[in-house]
Amino acid sequence: MRSLRPRAVSPPQGLNRIDLSLTISDYSIIQSYLNKELIMHLPTLLRPIGWALSAAGAGALAIACLLAAPLSQPPVLASVHEGAVAIGDVDRPALSRFQARDGTSLAYRLYPAKNGATDRLAIVVHGSSGTSADMHAVAKALSDNGVAAAAIDTRGHGASGTRGDIAYIGQLDDDLADLVAQLREAYPSARLSLIGHSAGGGFALRIAGESEGKLFDRFVLLAPYLGYFAPTNRPSEGAGRWADADVPRIIALGLLRRIGVDWAQSLPVVAFANAPSAHKNVTSRYSYRLATNFGPPTDWQGAFAATAAPIEVIQGEKDELMDAGRYQAALEPFAGKVHLSLLAGIDHMGAVREPAALAAIVAAVKNDATRLTENGLSAFP
Repeated sequence: MRSLRPRAVSPPQGLNRIDLSLTISDYSIIQSYLNKELIMHLPTLLRPIGWALSAAGAGALAIACLLAAPLSQPPVLASVHEGAVAIGDVDRPALSRFQARDGTSLAYRLYPAKNGATDRLAIVVHGSSGTSADMHAVAKALSDNGVAAAAIDTRGHGASGTRGDIAYIGQLDDDLADLVAQLREAYPSARLSLIGHSAGGGFALRIAGESEGKLFDRFVLLAPYLGYFAPTNRPSEGAGRWADADVPRIIALGLLRRIGVDWAQSLPVVAFANAPSAHKNVTSRYSYRLATNFGPPTDWQGAFAATAAPIEVIQGEKDELMDAGRYQAALEPFAGKVHLSLLAGIDHMGAVREPAALAAIVAAVKNDATRLTENGLSAFP
């Protein structure tokens, strides 16, 4: 029987021990060369990374310095404090409550129409630092003239939420929609107006230009703040110095917001010229997110253009915070949907207190074509 033996296997043709050793040697030489090249060019390869890290570090340092800029407190502006005190509290209703979508109980004051009518309803928004008490005269005048009114403590003010702050930019818009939904239970078919004073007027304009604007049939802006760069805004100095803004911090937080960073938006960025005796009732500082949400949109002109409902702007000629003489030119491009009434002898807080202003507000909400001509009130177009 033939024995079984393993057969010898010959290496592939052309490959022997010498060839194999040469291959390994070549590999070693190549590897050594690559190592030397890598070491030689490593600084050049890493330089862009170093530049990027340096730029990031410098940017972070710059942001930190901007955030650390202190917020100053302006001196007391007596005209605003005295004007608010003069409004009084006779017949002012107690606070009511509604629950916002986040579960927070928010405050407002309800003024049913004195004649029992339910066909018209106005939501009334106070100005910066204020509360629903500042709009008492306005809401009462509406009630006395057959228009129900709800004067709100906007979240971050008065008895609504944490003073000076909100949870996110846009929360005030959500709160307003939640209030409208609750009020609709008692006023299901009422024509709905939104009235805002000063920064509240700017906020009303913001709402008018957004999807929530469809909830309202009319907007009435009282001495409205249209924005820092709007021509109607007086320089924050002298008699018109109502607020001081921490501009470096605002810039830093705006840059962070653009890249999706919102952790520092609770920092205060605006301080108001309130009297010390008023601090227990007012909001003296705003966080970045409250200051951004409670006021006009960045594109105030675009908001006027986008609004479908009519807008009435009521402005006192003696306003110490706003430049009354510039409203006409600013609003001229929107003459088809925006009407301006200038009131002689009325200052900033007079727009929510003086009889001529109250008469103009009632007429605007009721769309009364017969307007008073006294004190500078003009006719509807």
